[in-house]
Amino acid sequence: MIIEKLGRGCTIYSGKKGYAPRGMKLEQTDIVYTLLTRLELSKFQVELEKIDKKAFIIMHSVKDAKGGMIKKRRLG
Repeated sequence: MIIEKLGRGCTIYSGKKGYAPRGMKLEQTDIVYTLLTRLELSKFQVELEKIDKKAFIIMHSVKDAKGGMIKKRRLG
């Protein structure tokens, strides 16, 4: 969705959820890291709601970003 609908790149890390009842194994999960503008946030949230209503999201303001794919990819 991030690549196809928003035209942005992302990095996917393998992780484990940090909470499980005593005696249970921590569940594997994917951690998706991407960089969006404020104008893209509402579309991202609408699309994410369609995929995972329980997604855990952390938003952080970034003053500057350098390297990688910073500019939006042209779709179509």
